[in-house]
Parts: sequence; C-alpha cells; structure tokens
Amino acid sequence: QSTEIYAKIDRLKAKAIENGFIFDSSWITRSLNENETIESALCGHSELLVIALNLIQEPAPKFIQVVKNLRVCGHCRK
Repeated sequence: QSTEIYAKIDRLKAKAIENGFIFDSSWITRSLNENETIESALCGHSELLVIALNLIQEPAPKFIQVVKNLRVCGHCRK
C-alpha cells in the first residue's frame, strides 16, 4: 500500500502548505540527498506514514493513537 500511503502524504502536505503551514528544517538532523526536499524528509517519518496508512483505510478510523518508544521530532508532534 506504499503508493497509496505516499499519495495521501502528498495530499496532506499540499493541504498543509495551502493553509499556511511552514515546514521547519531545524528538525532535520542529516544532510539532504540531492533529490530530497525539506518537506519530503519530514513527511517520510514513520509517525506520519502510519497516520496516512490509517487515513486510507476503509472505513476510516475514528481515533488514531501512535505510540512510539523512541524520541519523536517536534514536526511529528504538531
């Protein structure tokens, strides 16, 4: 389902930008590859991917809880 997950991420990212969201590059702790953007690096985090996976499910869940044992970046907490 990766095609559908990344398509959903792209739609959510476009909607966020349309509504004035600004991606904060300070949360990126590594050098970007030449084909990466700030948005693509931040939107590839597992927390956002699992949310997108849940949003493409039918029927859509009424509640999504993401529990992670590791540190979560500030971008993913927004």
